[in-house]
Amino acid sequence: MATWLNKLVLPPVVMAVCALGMLVARWLADEQWQVRFANLSGSALLLVIAAAIMFSASRSFLRAGTTLHPQKLQQVSALIVSGSFRFSRNPIYLGQMLLLAAWALALGGWGVWLWWLLYFAYLDGVQIPREEKFLQARFGEDYTSFCRRVRRWL
Repeated sequence: MATWLNKLVLPPVVMAVCALGMLVARWLADEQWQVRFANLSGSALLLVIAAAIMFSASRSFLRAGTTLHPQKLQQVSALIVSGSFRFSRNPIYLGQMLLLAAWALALGGWGVWLWWLLYFAYLDGVQIPREEKFLQARFGEDYTSFCRRVRRWL
């Protein structure tokens, strides 16, 4: 992949494109948009959970003194297996998925969920496998053991 393109294909950039796609899908839908208390309540709850998960994971990266930048794999210096990583091998991506789900709930409608699925497919099929391949090569049996104990998502 071209260097400039590799810099653009960061998970937060792809997530932002999907969030914008959700907004456009909602705008293009024929149905009337109605703010529903249940949707907004669920959205707020998901937002809080996502923020907590992502904050916890980011703090673990900082404590371990390693990078959390998905394109700077060569700077990874530690395998983190504590904190939110006890429940998910990818808590930041899980948090991002929950953020998009919160946005989808707030927008309402079915078409927005296609963008959520697109982001999931990108993470699960492109980004995470690339990182897992690197981590396997870097940490070997420690990473294999971690993968046996902890699921990719939850």
